[in-house]
Amino acid sequence: MELLDAISTRISARGFLDRPVSRETVHKILDLARQAPSGSNMQPWQIHAVTGKVRAELIEKALAYAAEHPVGSVPQEYQAPPKNIVRPYKTRRFECGVALYNALGIDRKDKPAREKQLLQNFYFFGAPVGLIFSIHKSLLPGQLGDLGIMMAHVMLIAREFGLQTCSQGFWQDVQPAIRDVLDIPEDFYIYNGIALGYADKSHPANNLEITREPVEVFTTFSGFEE
Repeated sequence: MELLDAISTRISARGFLDRPVSRETVHKILDLARQAPSGSNMQPWQIHAVTGKVRAELIEKALAYAAEHPVGSVPQEYQAPPKNIVRPYKTRRFECGVALYNALGIDRKDKPAREKQLLQNFYFFGAPVGLIFSIHKSLLPGQLGDLGIMMAHVMLIAREFGLQTCSQGFWQDVQPAIRDVLDIPEDFYIYNGIALGYADKSHPANNLEITREPVEVFTTFSGFEE
């Protein structure tokens, strides 16, 4: 797949087929993604790829932890509390949520249904493979950008193999449960997850058309007239 096609067809998939992804395929994706640039070539990423019984155990432990520590109840240093988000970012976030719930037929006032959908994050939205990204705490916050670049490489390279992804900051909220299953040391910060699999093209959430702002909204061009 051409890079431009990968960029234009990538979506944040929230519904996946019950179709396995081989270790060989995941390895190929990560082998290509490791070419991602990073400050002074520090390569500040650690990745745990899970499937099968380990994935199931992770889901079970995460749900149990969330039952005792509701999502959002424990402040995370690298998550922006919703109350602190200003416009236009707050507006975009709200509109994205409304579009998703409308596509799923969930009324905005139906809190139980919204919470049930939120918990689908723990199931990787049905994706057979989950990727957990962590970074050594000594590199925070400076190298978070490098970690993000690596994640973007993974998401775009996945398209070459006919796969889709969904980035999930949600996993920060259940770090103790993840450590319990994957034995990630305390000196690593668990920053993000990525659901990886074959998208269910019939799933309503996968057919959303999310708008993007035009270049002129976020770019200032200077000196090009000289």
